[in-house]
Amino acid sequence: MQTRSSSNSSWRKVLALPARPSHILQIYDSDDFLSSAVVHFAAEGLKQGEAVLLTGTQAHLAAIERGLGSVGVDANAARSSGQLQCSDVHAAIAALATGGTEDWEPLERARADARFSGVRWWGEITNTLLQHGERAAALAAERLGDAAAKKHGVAVFCPFLCDRFDPQRYDEVLHELCCLHTHVIPAEDYVAHRLAVNRAFAEVVGDMKGTLLQSLASWKGFGCELPSSQALLFWLRETLPEHFEPVLERARRYQAQEDTP
Repeated sequence: MQTRSSSNSSWRKVLALPARPSHILQIYDSDDFLSSAVVHFAAEGLKQGEAVLLTGTQAHLAAIERGLGSVGVDANAARSSGQLQCSDVHAAIAALATGGTEDWEPLERARADARFSGVRWWGEITNTLLQHGERAAALAAERLGDAAAKKHGVAVFCPFLCDRFDPQRYDEVLHELCCLHTHVIPAEDYVAHRLAVNRAFAEVVGDMKGTLLQSLASWKGFGCELPSSQALLFWLRETLPEHFEPVLERARRYQAQEDTP
């Protein structure tokens, strides 16, 4: 399938009204970006009358709850009504290891509850397993999450702690994760990411025209929707691998300049 360039200008639009089903991947490099994205995802779901399930570390769940309060969401009331459900990621991983499958009962109950207009679930099972070096188990868990999104018609949102400018990450698991998702959020600031990547590409490779433009236009991607700057990097790695690391190195430098006040 062709990788689709995202029609959305920011991750906020992706997370506010996700399609049903959808399976969204967030590449993050700071807990602040993680929390702000999950807070937005959860708060929008709660405001729209959806059930929201969160499976994370205690530290992340606490930060998300504080963030919900800062945007005017009463997390305690939402929990009391059953609209918001939080669970510990390590308990979920233990259940996964014991039974070989995730316990979908909370998701199924929420999906069947007529009070809720839909269900959205954020979970960092895969991310936690990857941080402990358990790649096979992480990818197996991600496949289960993808199957759950499709079976139950819900929006599933997953984080991945990653240095987006580290070429080794592309050699490891990033490609496989993207293939298992419908949308990829590669950066907090889409515009800054695009400017950094485009500038680096122009300096290292040259203008995107002629045969290069034709190659990019005909490139077969992962079947996921992602911003054009990230699609360009995946295409570059596959088509012009000798230029990939120099472009990433420069893009990192330019991104840092964009991030500096």
